[in-house]
Amino acid sequence: MESEVKKILSTLDVPVAHLRYKGSSKTYVTWTMLDEEPSFASDDEITKSEVNLDIDIYSESNYLNILSSIKDKMKENDWIWNGDSSEMYEDETGLYHRTCSFKKEREI
Repeated sequence: MESEVKKILSTLDVPVAHLRYKGSSKTYVTWTMLDEEPSFASDDEITKSEVNLDIDIYSESNYLNILSSIKDKMKENDWIWNGDSSEMYEDETGLYHRTCSFKKEREI
């Protein structure tokens, strides 16, 4: 799943990093896999699970095009949008921060 997420997000027009961005751009995206929970069992065996993912957008200006692009790309790859957090402004970095969550079921 991680390689799939990397591939999807690599098509964005901004830097993307897993967990922490160490570059100098003021607009970037980070992502993290949260957890994986069983979602279906058959004959006492778990056969499907649900993977949860958070994607964080950081920007010093309007990030709505990035957010829209992420939602479109994830939907194209069968990820289900799980909601957005409210917009935050981080005083220590001077950046706006928005988190969007996705989930996807996978066969085990």
